[in-house]
Amino acid sequence: MNSQDMLDHALGRLQSPEREQLDQRIASDPVLAESFERLSRAVHQLLDDGETIEPPSGLAKRTVTLVLERRRPRRNLLDFVPARVPFRWADVAVAACILLAGLLTLAPAVQSSKRRMDQAGCVFNLQQLGLGLAQYATHHHYYPYATPDCPAAVAGSYAPMLQEAGMLPNLEALDCPCNGRCPEAAPLSDMKTLAQARSHDPARYHRALCRDYAYHVGYRDAKGKPGPIPAKYGSSRIPLLADQPAFLGRDILKGNSPNHGRNGQNVAFSDGHVGWYNTRRVGPVDPDLFLNDNAEAAPGENIHDSVLLPSLFPFSGW
Repeated sequence: MNSQDMLDHALGRLQSPEREQLDQRIASDPVLAESFERLSRAVHQLLDDGETIEPPSGLAKRTVTLVLERRRPRRNLLDFVPARVPFRWADVAVAACILLAGLLTLAPAVQSSKRRMDQAGCVFNLQQLGLGLAQYATHHHYYPYATPDCPAAVAGSYAPMLQEAGMLPNLEALDCPCNGRCPEAAPLSDMKTLAQARSHDPARYHRALCRDYAYHVGYRDAKGKPGPIPAKYGSSRIPLLADQPAFLGRDILKGNSPNHGRNGQNVAFSDGHVGWYNTRRVGPVDPDLFLNDNAEAAPGENIHDSVLLPSLFPFSGW
């Protein structure tokens, strides 16, 4: 039996002899009977029994509406933002005032923080230079001193002397951060080369020794002869370096050091201590850090009379 015969039988298209013959075969074969039963049920479900089913009311309208909504793009948050945001100039002015107030509030704090950092940098420089001076005094039994007969003798000669001895940490330590780095400062040379430059290239000599710290220029002995500070006084609190004062030629001007806006100066002592002084008086027996007891920019009259002079202040003529 082929599938066409089974389909015709399910649809009732076979004649009586053929239908009876097919019924006998189906009755004798259980597998064929089961297959024919499933085919018959499927065919009967497809047959139109004449019953008409009406669709729900409004189905077509709802279907069309649903299709149109699906085709329409979805709205997002930007669809609710107006095309032009209205504002008033008064709002802009208020915002500008708030911003300006914030800047005015932060500016002093930033400036104060920078000032403290520069102050700490100045103290660090003096500590490094003081350490180099202490090492020099240990090896030479006195602190660096350029004798007046030296052609390159100025107060700042201590720097190339430290460099020759290998005890100068770095050239940046010679410049106070509060006064700004000297943009025209030239590298240091040895004392002999500086002496030659003083005669043949004064501008280079000036740039090499144009630094921000004043140095102790020694004191006079009992015979009135100027000389260096002996190393045996290293344990005492003798001022060795400080922020240099304002000067004009050979005249030391009044007031504190301009390095810190004339508010005071840092002073490095022979015992390694660095202190801040808002006056030029650093001790009970030394009324002026930058002048001797005779109010002169010259070596001290005794060991307790410390005189620290700017780096370009000459030694000669004492």
